[in-house]
Amino acid sequence: MIAKFQQIVPKYLFFPGKYRIIFLSAALFLCFDLGVLLPNFLISSQLKEDAIIINLSGRQRMLSQRISKTILQLQIATQTAQTITIPQDELAQAYKQFDQTLIGLKIGKTVTGSDGKPVFIPAMQNTKIKNLLTQSEAIWNPYKLKIEPIISSRNKIPQQSLQDAIAYSNKNNLQLLNLMNQITTEQQNISNNRTYTLQIIQTAGLCLALINFFILLFHTLKNLTISDNKIQEALEEIEKTQIQLIQKEKMCSLGQLVAGIAHELNNSINFIHPNLPHLHQYMTDLLQLVELYEKYHFKVDKEIEIKILTKLIDLDFIKSDLPKVIKSMEIGTSRSRDIVLSLRTFSHLGETEIKKVDIHKNIDSILMILHSQFHKQLDSPAIEIIKKYDDLPLIECYAAKLNQAFLNILTNAIDALETKQLVENPQISITTKLVESNFILIAIADNGIGIPKENQQRIFDPFFTTKPVGKGTGLGLSITYQIIVEEHKGKIRCFSSPEKGTEFQIEIPIQVIS
Repeated sequence: MIAKFQQIVPKYLFFPGKYRIIFLSAALFLCFDLGVLLPNFLISSQLKEDAIIINLSGRQRMLSQRISKTILQLQIATQTAQTITIPQDELAQAYKQFDQTLIGLKIGKTVTGSDGKPVFIPAMQNTKIKNLLTQSEAIWNPYKLKIEPIISSRNKIPQQSLQDAIAYSNKNNLQLLNLMNQITTEQQNISNNRTYTLQIIQTAGLCLALINFFILLFHTLKNLTISDNKIQEALEEIEKTQIQLIQKEKMCSLGQLVAGIAHELNNSINFIHPNLPHLHQYMTDLLQLVELYEKYHFKVDKEIEIKILTKLIDLDFIKSDLPKVIKSMEIGTSRSRDIVLSLRTFSHLGETEIKKVDIHKNIDSILMILHSQFHKQLDSPAIEIIKKYDDLPLIECYAAKLNQAFLNILTNAIDALETKQLVENPQISITTKLVESNFILIAIADNGIGIPKENQQRIFDPFFTTKPVGKGTGLGLSITYQIIVEEHKGKIRCFSSPEKGTEFQIEIPIQVIS
């Protein structure tokens, strides 16, 4: 049975798509609308019929009184020898309308309305009204028999007929009038009940429409929630992609780092390698000299040869230069060791947990790594590093991430100084101090090109960069903001004036707030 029903009804009624609830709500709304409109149309038609019946019932009261009045007028006219045509015609018209309307209310028929136009009145179905009509017929039918001779007599009305009609009217007209009043009142009650029923149907339809609306609203909100969850999942996917980009940025920074280390290590090795041939030659000459001394130690006549060789190899210079060569080699190896230690301090490889560190030591390690960047441009003076370190306690932090933040800011400062042409005294100032006993402040300032005001509100936005294509990804300061604010619960502020310089102020707690 269900299978046949599904074959008849369109398949889109059963698909579980996102528009199904909208379709069902529209269908329910249409059903509610029809459920209200059809009874409204039916009851409105009945109310229209009720209005006609009430109007005609009220007219019946007037006609009964008019019949009594015209009979009296005919009696007076016959007694005073006046013309009887006009009141006789009026009586005939009232008689006809009353009789037609009473029959119409009883069995249903077309009668003449109050405006003179034909109207159809249905037969009364209400039991009480039927009883009232039956009582009215019981009074009207004898009354009708007494009125008919008066209407049919055109020249002279029999006095006995008038006397009988007047006597019957005086006895039964009030009762007939009362019955018409009861019919009118009962029909008004029926009409009022129908009006009340219509109001209930309309109210119920409105309530059902509101319920349907709220159901639609609920499902819409539910779908929005599902959409929000999907958006959240998409955002999480974007965050994963962002993490990959962050790793790319980190690798880019590490690339710069390695380049700087290679440069510094090369300089350090240059202290050693160029001196090695000289050292080798010195050692060869000294060995020859030693051999001669050994060979001719006890031969005085060979003293002249020794002196000649001593002068030839410049023994005095060797004696003074050899310690310098050894010292130079020691400096080079020491510097290479310092660079390696700085790299280890900067990277904190394998360390992801919170640990206590000396913030000054970390900053110095970054400066050591960036040392080659300070002297990169041959046509410009070297960048001067000004350090104003306060006495700070050890702080708890994610050391590698914090170093990444410092590196990003210092790299941007170097780029700003390189971008600004003809800086007479390029400087980077690093200031640290204790704030409110539980926070430390690190201020990194440069006198470079500065940041335009229209860009200062966007510098921490992901992917925003003013650098040329290929120079930066726009993630450096975004990552810095994430490290300082989100991971260390700190603050980062930027103060910049175009063509005057930029200062970044970083506040982080001495102990990381979990």
